[in-house]
Amino acid sequence: KKEKLGQALLFCGPRGVGKTTCARILARKINLNQEDDNDYSFNIFELDAASNRKIEDIRTLNEQVRVPPRIGNYKVYIIDEVHMLTLEAFNAFLKTLEEPPPHVIFILATTEKSKVLPTILSRCQIYDFKRISVIDIKERLENILVDQKINYDDEALFLIAECSDGSLRDGLQILDRMINFCNNEISVDEVYKNLNI
Repeated sequence: KKEKLGQALLFCGPRGVGKTTCARILARKINLNQEDDNDYSFNIFELDAASNRKIEDIRTLNEQVRVPPRIGNYKVYIIDEVHMLTLEAFNAFLKTLEEPPPHVIFILATTEKSKVLPTILSRCQIYDFKRISVIDIKERLENILVDQKINYDDEALFLIAECSDGSLRDGLQILDRMINFCNNEISVDEVYKNLNI
């Protein structure tokens, strides 16, 4: 809203709390302005640092970054699992982070901030994501079950939410498993049995 955005943002926090999802939402919003409703998703580039961790991959990225977008104001690069980059790749990326072209915004996501070089961290706006509360996870699961018209016990959803340990993704996976095993009736007993509690 205030048109003030750092050129490098780092989203860090536990797994399954929505770092990459928030990065994608923000990336789509960055190019939008009030006058048009165009979809600028072609200006968003995602790179998984777990499988593109070598210096050659970052050099390729550094070359792509120099080219301004044809339409829209920004090119947004989302680099997931950024802590997986090799030391050489980090150093190659550092140069671009020090002097980024004005048309580029980087959104980095990681579960392990401690493994990211301090020189990289010092050039990013850092946003710490927290674990999701049991109540919030339970409410989300409830919405899904109501939408899918599946019967459930309230206590069963609390159990699933507690077992997901602050990760909505884990909660959704457990719920998926329960739906498969419980024949559209998610009861406390079935959840106890399937989760070996």
